[in-house]
Amino acid sequence: MLIRRATSTLSSFATRMPSMKAACVIIGDEVLNGKITDTNSRFFAKYCYNLGLELQEISTIGDRRDQIISTIQRLSTENDFIVTSGGIGSTHDDITYEAIASGFGLTCKLDVECQERMRKISQPESKYQGDALKAFYRMATLPEGPNVNNYYVSKDLWVPIVSISKKVYILPGIPQLYEKLLTDFAPTVKQIYGLGEERSQYYRRFFVKTRQSESQTASYLRDLQSRCNDVSSDIKIGSYPHFGTGFSTVSILGLAEHELFLKEVVKEVCQKIDGTPITAEMEQKYSDAR
Repeated sequence: MLIRRATSTLSSFATRMPSMKAACVIIGDEVLNGKITDTNSRFFAKYCYNLGLELQEISTIGDRRDQIISTIQRLSTENDFIVTSGGIGSTHDDITYEAIASGFGLTCKLDVECQERMRKISQPESKYQGDALKAFYRMATLPEGPNVNNYYVSKDLWVPIVSISKKVYILPGIPQLYEKLLTDFAPTVKQIYGLGEERSQYYRRFFVKTRQSESQTASYLRDLQSRCNDVSSDIKIGSYPHFGTGFSTVSILGLAEHELFLKEVVKEVCQKIDGTPITAEMEQKYSDAR
């Protein structure tokens, strides 16, 4: 087999970087009942891939205090970087701050810095009064404690990324805000976790396009995955049909230390299933056209 020739080259690589495990929690009844479509989890998956973080789990849960607490507590024992999305607005069902704080034995308090940023950027006191103003400032009632950090990463936004123990990071659910905050937060994430430039090259992924159906390639790909497992459990072989196009694609994913081996896998796959290598951009184009 072609890939056997590459196996002996793996020992020439430097010691692999320790894996950094990540998880995402999507919070909101409106996601579970189909009112809105979650796009934040997909954005986070790409975010982790680009930073070289190993995304372990995406969990979607409702606006239930006990469920938020138990989910965060469980994920905190298994992961290094946990991001939540949703439940930090001004209405009665926005309980994420309170629930997560409680799960870590903390309380919530009106944060003066956040309140001042609200006044400067949104000028709520010119728009609201009474209960409406009180509800608006509820969004500045944040977890407090010695292990809590509030990161204001976007100058034009008053909402912080609230961090507990530099492990759990609480973000809004609105996709435009979620994406902007995470993007602006990336340099800080690299600093907190000591992610050098080499970390952004942590993964290697290749794609092969074939006219053969998944049923035709299934047996071969199953055997290929088994052989790749003998090299590393981090190597993943995936198959993705593009309905109505007459072709499917095979994904070959591994770590930077596996690059030479993965390239040999690509050669073998092309031979075995009459495939053609394609770029990640082409694969994305096919996927987005579904």
